[in-house]
Amino acid sequence: MKVMFDSNTWRIVSTPSKFPNEKSINDFMKIREAIITGKIEPYISETVFTIEAIQKIQRKETISKRKPRVKTKTTEKDGGVAISITIGPSESSTFDLNPILKSHFDDAIKLGFKIVRLPRIGSFTNEEVEKCRYRVPKSELEAYHARVSEIRNQIESHNAGFAHLKSIAAKYGTGLTDGISKAPDSEEQNIIKAVAEWADGDSVAICIALDCDCFCTRDKAKKGGVDSVLSTPNIAWLKKDHGFEVISPEDLAELV
Repeated sequence: MKVMFDSNTWRIVSTPSKFPNEKSINDFMKIREAIITGKIEPYISETVFTIEAIQKIQRKETISKRKPRVKTKTTEKDGGVAISITIGPSESSTFDLNPILKSHFDDAIKLGFKIVRLPRIGSFTNEEVEKCRYRVPKSELEAYHARVSEIRNQIESHNAGFAHLKSIAAKYGTGLTDGISKAPDSEEQNIIKAVAEWADGDSVAICIALDCDCFCTRDKAKKGGVDSVLSTPNIAWLKKDHGFEVISPEDLAELV
């Protein structure tokens, strides 16, 4: 059973000892045991450890300085010169400023969580995550890229996911970096929420593209509103069009 875990569930599964007041701790322990025995194949979106890991008060500044990493390579061929240009995600900081997240990350990797990337030009990477990130098999990579891009675009067309941040940027400048850098301080809280929504949107797109059985979350989209990717209307069309299933940790524990 393939399960994508949200930010509000994977930490408790990975490090249950750090959540002594969790009312459903027995359910999380059942999920943990199911992972250990192989009943559940657990996944997490890489955005949990990149954009979502950025301290909230630093998100506006970090995105404002965001630049894609550009590499060029020159080779001689058939008497001529060929130049190739590769554009990739920006390198981001490690867990230096977030040791608690690093602790949960280490526990998740030991438990068997697979961290998956959604390709996006000029996004962020975490060097420590990159070392152990799950690589989609080469034979499936092209299909995965096509599928995850399709779902991502559909989510944004419903004004959810990454669309929230793009909408803010569009009000103040040209392009994401320029728009966020010029956004007034009054937009800071909206940017913070938009980054969280970006992470949720990518998690959902990865979940569907990997053909996961369900998305384990406690998110009721209260903060994201009707345009959240996890709002009731959006979950409805995602289920209708793509078979997307949301499940609570309590229900998942009962299922396994």
